[in-house]
Amino acid sequence: IMAGPVCGLMLADMGADVIKVEKSPGGDDSRRFLPPAIRGEPAAFMMMNRNKRGLALDLKNKDGLAVARRLIRSADAVIENYRKGTMEKFGLGYETCAKDNPGLVWCELSGFGRTGPYAERGGFDLIAQGMSGLMSITGEGGDRPPMKVGAPLTDITAGILGAMGVLA
Repeated sequence: IMAGPVCGLMLADMGADVIKVEKSPGGDDSRRFLPPAIRGEPAAFMMMNRNKRGLALDLKNKDGLAVARRLIRSADAVIENYRKGTMEKFGLGYETCAKDNPGLVWCELSGFGRTGPYAERGGFDLIAQGMSGLMSITGEGGDRPPMKVGAPLTDITAGILGAMGVLA
């Protein structure tokens, strides 16, 4: 949910023209992260999407796909934050898009990567914290249970490293 938006945020803060594509219907999940809100707008959404332009597209609809293809043809980079194979199901995988835009930089951010036994699974920050052992060193110690890090540390780190990859 947050690794892709953080990646785009880092690039946008450095001056890139970032166009965030939200799902339609419903938009970005962070639009529902309440509280806190500022004048009715979720603070998490505003924070994660500052300096970006955005639009909502239904990628299951031919008109939405046509708009996405047009955007990708003129893009320098694509950041996608789906499970393995999702962009290919839409007809927007790297192999397809690179035919129309051979210089395209492609950044895939997912919970478990594109290879290995968990590649098909979706991932969230809390899962990464638990499976990595991070929660075992966080908390009150002693006989107290592990505790998640307050901020979505693994999503933020993945987003920053994704932005670094795009820049490289």
